Amino acid sequence: MIKVCMFDMGGVIVRDFQMAPELLPFLGRKELAFADMPSAIKHALHDHSMGLIDEEKFWTIYERETSSNVERNGQSLLGRFFHPVLDVPTMEVIKRLKRQNMRIICGTNVIDSHFRIHHTLKQYDIFDRVYASHLMHLAKPDRAFYRYILEKEKVSADEVFFTDDMEENIAAAKEEGLTAFHYTHAGNLITQLKICGIDRI
Repeated sequence: MIKVCMFDMGGVIVRDFQMAPELLPFLGRKELAFADMPSAIKHALHDHSMGLIDEEKFWTIYERETSSNVERNGQSLLGRFFHPVLDVPTMEVIKRLKRQNMRIICGTNVIDSHFRIHHTLKQYDIFDRVYASHLMHLAKPDRAFYRYILEKEKVSADEVFFTDDMEENIAAAKEEGLTAFHYTHAGNLITQLKICGIDRI
């Protein structure tokens, strides 16, 4: 029986969460996404999302790898171009789950500035607990990410429903034994929850 429903954040709970479309042109880059950047920069951003380096260290690595100088003026550039908006239909589904006294948690890969923005916008308020990669020092799709949450929640893998918009994160969750589904939209989410026996939504 499902006791906990775990949701990813970006691409599930919020839309317009990508910072690259505004940030990279600001930096004078031609790439469309950080995935297209040099490997050292991608690795640095990943390390930042795991809380292993702070944003200042990330930009130090960026400047070294690109032979450039990034004017930050004491502000978070990674946060400056982050404008997440709640997905209302999905939030309505979660509210229905909470009315059934279902425990609702968030399992998210996130960087510090974005984490703080989500809090400021009260976008985490719906959750009973948020498991954030930069605080856990673990990130999806590492299976240890899911094991950590299972231990903290004191539940077995088959008691957790999990949805994420990234196929690789779903695959890893399934390998760990979670009941995991690929998120596409709120309507499909309802279908997936009903498959798991949660049908009063």
